[in-house]
Amino acid sequence: MKSLKRMLYELTMDKDFVALKFLIDRPNVFHVAGATHLETWHSRFLSWLLDPTERHRLGYYPFQRFLMAVADSADADMDEITDIAMLNVKQFRDPEVVAEKNINKLNIMEQDALEETAGKDDKGRLDVFFKVNIVDETNPNQVQKLVLAVEQKVYARVDIKQCNKYLRKFEDTYKDEQFLLVGLVPKSQIKESNEETFGSSEWIGMDYQQLVDIVLMPCLENPDLNAFAKPIIQQYLDALRMPYKGKREKLATIEEERVLVRSLYDRFEDVFKAITKIAAEDESEERNYVKNVVNDTYGEVFRTIKWILDEENDIEETWNFVNPFQRNIYKRWEELRVIVKYNSEEFTIVVDNVPDLFKRTLCWMEEQNLPLRQKVEEGIILGGGSRGKRFAIAFQPIHKDRKKFASMHTYESIHTGETYYIETKINPHSAMKTIAKVLRELGVGVGTPLLEEEVLV
Repeated sequence: MKSLKRMLYELTMDKDFVALKFLIDRPNVFHVAGATHLETWHSRFLSWLLDPTERHRLGYYPFQRFLMAVADSADADMDEITDIAMLNVKQFRDPEVVAEKNINKLNIMEQDALEETAGKDDKGRLDVFFKVNIVDETNPNQVQKLVLAVEQKVYARVDIKQCNKYLRKFEDTYKDEQFLLVGLVPKSQIKESNEETFGSSEWIGMDYQQLVDIVLMPCLENPDLNAFAKPIIQQYLDALRMPYKGKREKLATIEEERVLVRSLYDRFEDVFKAITKIAAEDESEERNYVKNVVNDTYGEVFRTIKWILDEENDIEETWNFVNPFQRNIYKRWEELRVIVKYNSEEFTIVVDNVPDLFKRTLCWMEEQNLPLRQKVEEGIILGGGSRGKRFAIAFQPIHKDRKKFASMHTYESIHTGETYYIETKINPHSAMKTIAKVLRELGVGVGTPLLEEEVLV
């Protein structure tokens, strides 16, 4: 049997591991300039990209893709936003794009706004301001004005008072026109709803991963992109992949990274499990060797692997050598327990694995004649929120991002006989949160004592 040292050697010498390391180490101009996550750079870049008059030669394409990302995050009016994104670009007229716009001067033209950015006071400055006229194809005299406002955050937290101030200003200035207020923030700041995140459902929250997947990557692959502009977008993408906040967080990953990590995990799953196992053991010479390889020698690569595995919920737990980059490792449960309260009665669902948890709970929901089918038809998103790309339960074993379920179980409806597909390659923690979310949305009182009393180890 191979030693762990030998297994680690084979992993780190693998072509995909080497390719991932080269990708992470790729030089980046934002990093060289010492401004990788400077918020001014983010707003300047986004303003440049969205401006159809800029020399990237993409026209309104980035703006349309950005609207698609906004629609993907909206709590309501999704179709209305998507309809605008799908308009013929000939209907868009007279664009005005300004970075760091003073919200007290929303009606001034761009040339007048240039003086605003010279001041040192950043309070009340909107990161990206985009205004465009939309002409009706059947009646050219009928013109609708659309205003897109983007407030970006990286290090700073969302300020609900600031969001309310901006909303009141836009409601006053554009009360007869359509406007979209978008908060572009790290995924860690996105909560269960836009109202909870920003203080009002009028704001639409979007994270940098959505910016990458829905806007930047399609722009990078657009054949109309100016060859001289392509490196600018690529460099910005690379900057988003760089860790920040003492290397504890990351704004986004790219598909190239994900493909490499999936390949490594599929072929070296036994190595990752061995690392996890030895990380939980007492100090020893072998453990110290593994810790040095994982945390120091190839720290950036293993950190990226953990981020992506965590993002895709592909593992129940991962290694923890008690360092600032650790991922939360949840306590193993011998049984999974959910307490439901419905029609003045209390019932406890107790199982010992994730598939049985889903199947038993789905059966209970149908026995109570709850409107479960509608939820499944929409696709039940994995986890405690509704913004993810992976389904926990759906009518087809395909996630929102068109990837197939990694590990599948099925449940046959006791009412219709239809088959519900269940993604079971998820950790018990995420499964419990998913079940609790669905029950609450169906009006059922739910208790999850294991989550509520959970202690990180």
